[in-house]
Amino acid sequence: MTSIPYDKVLSTATHVSTDIHYRLVSDSEIEQALSRRARAGSAERDLYASYVNNAFLDALEARGDQIAYQFSFGAEPLPYETGSRLSQTSVAQMADIISRHPKLRFQCFLASRHANQSLCTMVRELPNLSLAGYWWHNFFPDVIRQVMTERLDMVPLNKQVGFFSDAYCAEWTYAKVILVRKIMAQVLAGKIDQGQYSRDEALAIARAILYESPQLLLGMRPRKRPS
Repeated sequence: MTSIPYDKVLSTATHVSTDIHYRLVSDSEIEQALSRRARAGSAERDLYASYVNNAFLDALEARGDQIAYQFSFGAEPLPYETGSRLSQTSVAQMADIISRHPKLRFQCFLASRHANQSLCTMVRELPNLSLAGYWWHNFFPDVIRQVMTERLDMVPLNKQVGFFSDAYCAEWTYAKVILVRKIMAQVLAGKIDQGQYSRDEALAIARAILYESPQLLLGMRPRKRPS
């Protein structure tokens, strides 16, 4: 942890697999599991992953005011690509992990449409969890529309970020921004028509989740324009 340039890095990111069962593992359990490593199977894999993950988060939490822990959730390997797959057991296990590290900020990139409601309820109960964007298999207009609507109804504005991209090139990131902005305009316009928001409230909400929340949750700062 001492080698991380905390003045330059805002977060660390990884994938949390639904195929691994995470739990607290004692030193004696990991010693026994290591003694079986020559014939290790999925049970030992779960023990190794749980032990290392918890040790990493414990160490990262000591720097919780300097760095956030971002994790992707809901995309798992298939023979040629990945598919959207996430068990409710994994959701519960992740909630337990987050609750055990209250001084560390967690942010989730979700690729599972059906799990959005569960993650929204977790955000309401866990002060150190937030949601960002629409990841991988969630990045389709109808899915974005549903996920965005649910989050606006269920999650405080300061616990959600309206856009995230891990695109491989700037051109695709730009295209994603345009798509999300158009869908956000449609969703907010619909809520104005329903009488849920005024026009000024809708504009303030867009500013909050696109501009203010990233600064609050991750410590991002706008780049000063050259004079």
